[in-house]
Amino acid sequence: MMNELQYAGEYDLLECKLHTAKFKTVDLRQETVEINIYEDILKGGLTGSILVADTHSLITSLPITGEEGLSIKIRTPGFNHENSSLDFTGERMFTINKISIRAELSQGSQIYSLSFVSQELMIANRITVSKSYTDNVSAIVEDILGSEQHIGTKKELFIEPTQGVRKIVIPNSYPYAAINKLADESYSAKNSSPHYLFYEDADGFHFRTLQDLYEQPSLGMFHYGENFKNNLTSTDFEHKEETIIDLKRILKFELHNNNDMFENARSGMLASTNIAHDIYSKKYTKEEYNYFDEFETNKRISNTSNPKYSENINLNIYSKGRTFVNPISTSDGNDANHSGSYTPNKKDEMSFSDRQSRMFEMLKGTSLTATIPGNTAMRVGKVLSLDLPVIGIDHDDELTDKYLSGNFMVQKIRHQFSIPTKQHFIHMQLTKDCIESTV
Repeated sequence: MMNELQYAGEYDLLECKLHTAKFKTVDLRQETVEINIYEDILKGGLTGSILVADTHSLITSLPITGEEGLSIKIRTPGFNHENSSLDFTGERMFTINKISIRAELSQGSQIYSLSFVSQELMIANRITVSKSYTDNVSAIVEDILGSEQHIGTKKELFIEPTQGVRKIVIPNSYPYAAINKLADESYSAKNSSPHYLFYEDADGFHFRTLQDLYEQPSLGMFHYGENFKNNLTSTDFEHKEETIIDLKRILKFELHNNNDMFENARSGMLASTNIAHDIYSKKYTKEEYNYFDEFETNKRISNTSNPKYSENINLNIYSKGRTFVNPISTSDGNDANHSGSYTPNKKDEMSFSDRQSRMFEMLKGTSLTATIPGNTAMRVGKVLSLDLPVIGIDHDDELTDKYLSGNFMVQKIRHQFSIPTKQHFIHMQLTKDCIESTV
């Protein structure tokens, strides 16, 4: 097996084994037609499917019932650095959760699709957490994920430290539901950001803020067609220069510029009213959130970030279009939800509106789907730069679209491995929360 990448999209399927409940192990590499692995920055587990052309009646003889283990290891040739392969073997293997398609292919053969999920996702839907904590949120999340009493994962944890020591009772909640609720209430110890995300990728579990993800260096410039700037980022694998260019070539893309002003108004993304109700003192404070006033409060994906909307629109008068009520509890000036002295401030009271606005902007703002030749080092949460051409007449002679080009974050990934053609494609959904040029 050669260690050098011969063409963009090449891969080595090093392992693909089915582990039955009766402790039988079957190598599926000869029977497999296609493998798909999905990552999503808003989901706490990996999912996927494997399409099998069965001429040995394995589904009956083993049998396959939908509770087996599936170990997969795939690597792009030449990618030898850490976390550069898709390794789901040993304690990291997947769990089959259902047989979704089954049909006769020809006489004596059948085809079926096995859906699989990460083991932790299966466990998270089988248990609940009932426990009281007095600790910072990052330590609580680590306990839920790592403790043998709960999820008990052996995968790597990427947890960004949080502020304050919280007093929390988790009352018979599903583990991932509890973690997502904690994400809504957490502030980063590093940058005070309230924009926490909880998700799993091929490397492990992440409990991190958008701002922490934005601080990652860009994976380089990805280009469409021949619209390519000379940007050959150094890599950690053996390569030919033209192969690197092909790995960063966008084969096709589709824009999803979902700036629906009706949804923006009703969701409170552009303006809202936040009522902080103190359940201890029976008082409340009212603050108005404005997209432009808070735009620079927390880091955006680009260093030269600009709002996607015109500041000439007076949004303050529309703040009553959406009202959020946020319960708080203070005693002697301290936040009663925390242990020790922790003084809430106006930013804490406005953080719910700020988080709702940023999450909605990520889901419903400027995004696109793109297909590129695959490599097994690509992950959700990574930052990459796009060089997209102007569609139609280029009035400014800039070649690239100044509003759509620039930094994007990978929100979703589908790794597609075609076994007959030995070709790996990555289908990505990319999103951004700003533009590089002013409107």
